[in-house]
Amino acid sequence: MKVSISAALVFAVFAATTTAQAAANGAKTRSTSVVIDSPADLPELAQRRSEAMYLHSTGSGQAFLYLEQDQGRTLAILDVTDPASIREVGRASLGAQSSYDFVQALDNSAVLIRFRDRSGYAIVNFRKYKQPVLIATAGLLNPASVQPFGQRTLLLTSANSAVTPAQDSQYQLIDVSNPSKPASLVVLQGVKQRLDRPDTGTLFLLNNEGLTVIRHPSMEEVYQLEMNQTN
Repeated sequence: MKVSISAALVFAVFAATTTAQAAANGAKTRSTSVVIDSPADLPELAQRRSEAMYLHSTGSGQAFLYLEQDQGRTLAILDVTDPASIREVGRASLGAQSSYDFVQALDNSAVLIRFRDRSGYAIVNFRKYKQPVLIATAGLLNPASVQPFGQRTLLLTSANSAVTPAQDSQYQLIDVSNPSKPASLVVLQGVKQRLDRPDTGTLFLLNNEGLTVIRHPSMEEVYQLEMNQTN
């Protein structure tokens, strides 16, 4: 049986093949709705091997993309304020001890990083966007998961090893109101169980010493107002 292929189908296949070849060759790829800039379309710093990246926006509307390179020792800086015209700003020597991951923004000008060699944490301050500064931290649980707990505090959760039971968990609450000097508010060892009450922002932690309750008065006030309005 003779099979006919429509001209439209042939054109679609040809267009798809041409687009794939262009992408493979590093050419700028376009469609009716998006533009794809491959590394070859971007500044030279964007073509180097990078470990991680962080996007920093300033209050004046500027946006800068930082690319971690050289096993954490340097940051390549790109001005991405106008995505259609990305520019090189330069490279900054950070002097980190190893590669790291950006784990949590602390405010508009600082971010918490965690070293991949499991040696701990540090802070990178972007207040001077061309000269980011690495700030050492001490006394933070490691290794740990990090999550925001309120507007100015972070909750770190850690365990002694990957095979320890849940009751061996450790919790630490740190205040990051001053990102350059995070302050430890409490460290709880041997936490057996954790319960969260999202509507009031309350955290219940149980260990051998008893019950510890971490509260958010501002969220409690909002909850009480909502309850009063519904009653």
